[in-house]
Parts: sequence; C-alpha cells; structure tokens
Amino acid sequence: MDIAELKQSVLNELRNPEVYLKDVLKYIESNVNDAFNICCRKNLSINEWKPDVSFGKQINQKTVLLTVRMFDLWETALVDVLNKHLSSKFKGVSVSHAHDSKGDLAIILPNQEKIVWEIKTTQGKNSFTGATHSASKYNDYILISYEINKNMKLKVGNNRGFITELAVLVWDKMEIKWMGEPSKSSSWTTLRIPSWIKQRRPEIVVVGDLDPKAKWCKILRKKFNQTTSLAGLLRL
Repeated sequence: MDIAELKQSVLNELRNPEVYLKDVLKYIESNVNDAFNICCRKNLSINEWKPDVSFGKQINQKTVLLTVRMFDLWETALVDVLNKHLSSKFKGVSVSHAHDSKGDLAIILPNQEKIVWEIKTTQGKNSFTGATHSASKYNDYILISYEINKNMKLKVGNNRGFITELAVLVWDKMEIKWMGEPSKSSSWTTLRIPSWIKQRRPEIVVVGDLDPKAKWCKILRKKFNQTTSLAGLLRL
C-alpha cells in the first residue's frame, strides 16, 4: 500500500462510527473523574456541584465551564483510542498529542509524515467556538457535539450513561471559514455548517446527522437511552 492509499485507509477508519460509539464513549465514561474529580469523589451530580442558580442570568457560562473541563478528556480519549485502533490495523502508524499550537492530534505515518487534526467540542446546539487564530490552523477537524447527564450522581470508575447525546464529524480539508474578527471585547470565532455541506460532503458525518435549513445545518445528535445507552449495549 502506497502512502496515498494508506492516508485514505486511515481516514476511512477515522470515520468508523464504532470507534466513537463504543471505544471513545467507554473511555470518556470510565474516566469522568479526570474532569470532575470533586463530583466523583463526593458522589455529586454536576447540578449539585454547580447549580444553575449560581450562574444567575449567565447560564451559558455553566455550559462553557463544563465543556472546557471536559476538553482534555475528549482529546486524551481520541489520542489513546485512535492510537490503539489505527496501530492495530496499519503497521507503522501511531497517534499522539500534537503539542502544536495549530492542532491537537497527530497521526504519524511509517515515513514519519505527520497529519495533524484539530479537535473541537461543544455542548452548544449547532455551532462550535474557537479562538481568533483558528483561521491559521490546520484544515482537518474532528468536531464533537454532545450532551451530558447533569443529574447523574458521579463516582470514581464507570459512569455509564453520562454522555446522553453525541454527534461526530470528521472533516478533512474543511472548505469553510470561521466567523468573527478579534476585538477589544472578544477573541472568539464561531463555526457554523452551511446547508450545502450536507449534499456536497456527506462523508464527514460519522455519528448523528446534519439537517440543512435555509442557511445553516442543524446538528442532529444521536440520543442514548438514559438507563441503557447504546454505548453501554455495545460494550456488553
């Protein structure tokens, strides 16, 4: 297999839904303690630890807080799971943290070429948030939109059912731009998915779906049963 064929085969495996629905979710739900140590140690739910009322009218700040706290867990889950998965399928291929200001995850090929991917996660409904330097980053993205069970009492160990909804997009050579310019009051940009992407790039949707509206796509997350999640069933 030449390098071009190997790159395509690796990309195909990055778009294997089972990797996310089985292995990544299992990793996340088994290591929630990494993000929410106090909750797990004291057997508290997210809402008991940080009730909505403590944020007043700025409830969106709670979502930001939770998403930021979980990002390192998502990144580590992707690196560890994909490294195990890809190295077992392709000799000489490995995955590591990119340690790069422009990306998060590096796939290293047998010739030592690195393919760097940016990871973006959100609990927002239909958009992703980035910094103003996002435009200078790589054009390959793993986009994860999810929801968590904020009423589940967490513990050290497996918290099966903690992730209640999930959508995953693996978007190589992303052809759209982040929206927003740096200002004195904001250093954030926003990524929304144009409606035409649904037909032009259907292959990027790995888990969930895109529902094209007049201008933008609505992100449709896969919903898991609260008591026996699909992830749980796949792990039995």
